[in-house]
Amino acid sequence: MANKINLTETNKDYSVFLPSISSFYDRTISKYREQGSDFFPDERIPDAFENGIDGCDFLRPDAYYNYKWGLYSAGHAQLDLTKANVHDNMVQGRDRENTFILGDSGGFQIIKGVIQCDWPNFKTDDSLRHTILNWLEHTADYSMILDIPTLAAEPTFRERTGISSFNECLEYTDFNVDWFVKNRKFQTKYLNVMQGRNWQEAEYWYEYMKKHDLDGFAFGGSAKNDINIILRTLIKMRDDKQLEKGKRDLLHYLGISKLEWAAAYTQIKRSLRETVNSDIEVMFDCASPFIATAKGQIYTQHRHQNDKFGYVMESAVDDKKLAKSEIPFPWGSPVGDRLTMGDICWYAPGMLNKIGKEGKTSWDSLSYFLLMAHNVYQHIESVQRANVLVDTAKTRFDTSHKTWRKIKNGSRDEQFDAWVPRNTLYMVNFIEELFKSETPMMMLEEAAPMLANFNGQKTLANSNNSFNSLFDVEEVQASVSGEYSEEEQEEASEFLETLSA
Repeated sequence: MANKINLTETNKDYSVFLPSISSFYDRTISKYREQGSDFFPDERIPDAFENGIDGCDFLRPDAYYNYKWGLYSAGHAQLDLTKANVHDNMVQGRDRENTFILGDSGGFQIIKGVIQCDWPNFKTDDSLRHTILNWLEHTADYSMILDIPTLAAEPTFRERTGISSFNECLEYTDFNVDWFVKNRKFQTKYLNVMQGRNWQEAEYWYEYMKKHDLDGFAFGGSAKNDINIILRTLIKMRDDKQLEKGKRDLLHYLGISKLEWAAAYTQIKRSLRETVNSDIEVMFDCASPFIATAKGQIYTQHRHQNDKFGYVMESAVDDKKLAKSEIPFPWGSPVGDRLTMGDICWYAPGMLNKIGKEGKTSWDSLSYFLLMAHNVYQHIESVQRANVLVDTAKTRFDTSHKTWRKIKNGSRDEQFDAWVPRNTLYMVNFIEELFKSETPMMMLEEAAPMLANFNGQKTLANSNNSFNSLFDVEEVQASVSGEYSEEEQEEASEFLETLSA
């Protein structure tokens, strides 16, 4: 029997990655619990799954791997509370004393036009706010208020959203916060969501919104993945007494998967715990493991090297010749170790699918589910290993922003460590020094070229919109792009919704 692994325990004092749980994944578990063999016949369950499909519910302590944290979004959830506990049972039926769910209010779905808003009547029609608030209170430990992301005002999205300016995003978000504060039921804690496409917008947004007395902060737009904006905002929050213990103990960064950022967030958490609030938690999320599966990709390994710090995804095998094959699944995880290639490549030539037709693929819906379970484990393990490697390198090598210089991409010059990129080492050491400095804003000015380089920018003046760095998955061998466009994310999301229907 394959081992079970507790990824909750191995997360140590790192920043906490939240898998943005796919509704398809949750509903596969939920439907099997409700319908049993009527949903998946017994012969379809992998022979080595001693706990059946429930073993893939990583929120459970007896799962093949346990990880107590996750994010779930109102944008794809069952919002009818009379149906939610059955429909989304993985999240709704969890042990709330020993798990943590962050509720996403659906701001990203507003950007995409999935959640439609009647803007002329937005302030008088509370139906959407009531629905979202009731679901968040029913579902989550912490929740994001229903913000209107500044990205909604970008030309690419204006026609979908009906939002045309930064001021509109701020005005509607501010209105929503007031409404949530007046109508909350205190069954969840709320995060004040920071937005902005550049430092000027992010600073203005923060100064305007800090009046709201909520339970922490979430960060979107460039406020989440521009290191200059992040650090400047945190220094201002610290100095404004906005990060006080027992008042605001949680910071969350929305939609981030780069390993360099996982290490930076870990150092931010440690520095804030040491100098500001010993209870503060720093979290970040992404949906990469689920989106990858919808695109037919599988995490095969990790690449933790100084020239590339990321995940390796490749096209997964889809071949009817492997139906009923006992060949072991070759990629390691507590789920993968229990699988054969025949568990993934289920349909043999001539077999009919659920709608009575013979399709081109050997995969059925359970194949997608199993690959997701494997991918989630691989992603979490990669994040944790990156933190271990950064800690090891940080102990061995001391760096200073005053000696940093730009080098060519892929250059081996000044690579201190074999497994961690030099910019990551410079950044974690800089963050540690910054929060102890008496002149932090001066330090940020001094380090501007290094900060821009960490962002992947030529200068900080180019920091207009970092949304396209949501995902970073390497192209390796299979020539699969690691950058998921907005259209691909939408396509993958729609595909998963179709599978779960």
